[in-house]
Amino acid sequence: MMEWPQDPAPIRNQVHTGPTARIGALHWTVPLTVLLWAFGDVGGVRAQDQVSCASRSSWCGLSEEQAAFLRQARHATETYRSVTNAVADGFRPVGADAPAMGRHWVSLARLFDGEIDAARPEILMYAVVDGRETLVGIGFGYVVASGNGKVPPPNPFEGDAWHVHSGRLDMESHRTDHEDHGLHDARSTVQAREEAGISVLHAWVVVENPAGVIEPNNWTLPYLRLGLPRPPEVTPQADRAISLASLGGAFFMGRAKLFADQGSGPAAGWAPALRAAETEVMEWWHARSTGPLTPDEIEWLDDLWRRFGLMGL
Repeated sequence: MMEWPQDPAPIRNQVHTGPTARIGALHWTVPLTVLLWAFGDVGGVRAQDQVSCASRSSWCGLSEEQAAFLRQARHATETYRSVTNAVADGFRPVGADAPAMGRHWVSLARLFDGEIDAARPEILMYAVVDGRETLVGIGFGYVVASGNGKVPPPNPFEGDAWHVHSGRLDMESHRTDHEDHGLHDARSTVQAREEAGISVLHAWVVVENPAGVIEPNNWTLPYLRLGLPRPPEVTPQADRAISLASLGGAFFMGRAKLFADQGSGPAAGWAPALRAAETEVMEWWHARSTGPLTPDEIEWLDDLWRRFGLMGL
């Protein structure tokens, strides 16, 4: 185990005081440099017409039609930086607050209107940053009818950019495997699916997603919640371990209970292993000095996730 500072600097980024405390009850100051890194132009979308591969690497690979669609969406959803405006327009929170997605807010009216409109996204994603519900991304969606191989409404994105949610809400909101397998397998495009569900395309037009602007998971969010930049050399295991400091272990406990694809799991059981891992991460977090993660800290976080047998999550 790494050695923690004996005389730590004042903790600026404190998130919660114990394994079961709630992040929403606390407030801290996210450094301006982190906001600039995550949100780009902090002043909103004044330069929205200039957003492109040249200014955001996550947009590289988009066609001009796709980029224009997302620029329009980014401009149109500026009003939803205020969650009050989202509520007034009929959006409501659904499912769990996921480490790499935040919480989905859905407009059922838009979801069932059979259209994909850049100016009217069906989904908003919010995460608590600096003590406030903060818009971090948006999503588009439409209902897939059972057995009819429904073609998507007109939009500039290929079928394999979309993924289908067809399970119970509690199960779908605890997914972390959007890119790899299961219900979100890109090979199971909407045209090939037989069951009813909702087809979704995420768009990280607010917070930069280094993996790609339309990749489902954005693992910068656990770091953003803590006021940290995400190191480029970080591992998936370290991403998950540090999310225990920002959200606690409740999400992963819920995931372990809901899915059978975790195998045998830790010898002590999922819940005891997650509680022990969360406690250790919180002890480290409260003892560390401020500033970006060091290579030693990344290695320690990666090792912690493996050491407690949490690889299945």
